[in-house]
Amino acid sequence: DYKDLVSQNLLMLVLTVPGEKMMDPDFGVGARRYLFENLDNSVLQSFQTDLMRQVQRYMPFLTIQRVQFVSAQTHADIVNENYLGIRIYYFNRAMKIANSLDVPVAN
Repeated sequence: DYKDLVSQNLLMLVLTVPGEKMMDPDFGVGARRYLFENLDNSVLQSFQTDLMRQVQRYMPFLTIQRVQFVSAQTHADIVNENYLGIRIYYFNRAMKIANSLDVPVAN
């Protein structure tokens, strides 16, 4: 359905590295680029800025509400110390629904 399609398109936007898509080299956030960065506010802010810019250009019907890095350091219920994920909370203005997307970056 449309809700799943939006989530899938957002996932592709987040995971695609800029330059990877031949017909549109500006497409993509490149979440894996943040994999080996220290988890601090500047990294989160940089990712969030890139994400907002990309969503505004390619998915302007979405509003990003919050972005959160998810790891064993930030969530006590995660037992795998090597896990890193990104949780994106967004609002789809076209459908008037809120949703979230979990993006596993490393396991």
